[in-house]
Amino acid sequence: MRRIDKEIKDPELIQKILKQAKVCRIALCIDGKPYIVPMNFGYHDKILYLHSATEGRKIDILRKNSNICFEVDIKTQLVTSGNPCKWGMRYLSVIGSGKAHFIDNIEGKMEALDIIMAKYSSKSENSFKYSRDALSSVLIIKVEIENITGKKSGY
Repeated sequence: MRRIDKEIKDPELIQKILKQAKVCRIALCIDGKPYIVPMNFGYHDKILYLHSATEGRKIDILRKNSNICFEVDIKTQLVTSGNPCKWGMRYLSVIGSGKAHFIDNIEGKMEALDIIMAKYSSKSENSFKYSRDALSSVLIIKVEIENITGKKSGY
């Protein structure tokens, strides 16, 4: 990281950002062409779980290239000034990378969906019920995180 003064080194703060963030942006690449997409996600034990349809552009790309980069941010706020060149943003962010794998067994999908659902609701894991049809129509992308870093600006 170029700006060491903005680097977040505290693993607990990095995990807090991952837990609080509402959207995870994933970056993929195929044939030298980048593709980025915002996703719903869950995080647990150094693994990201991404909720997806069973087909589409990102799935086609991941079947050919499982390398993935991701970004989340929280507490974003515009900082203004009388001088337009002094405008900026306050934020806390996390960027990481890893390998993506598809979870297609029912038990694995239920565990991952519990993590995702607990993130977006007030319920705890293991308190959700899923129909077989719903589980069949969803694909879970599991990202085993290999590298991760945090960055802060204005905090």
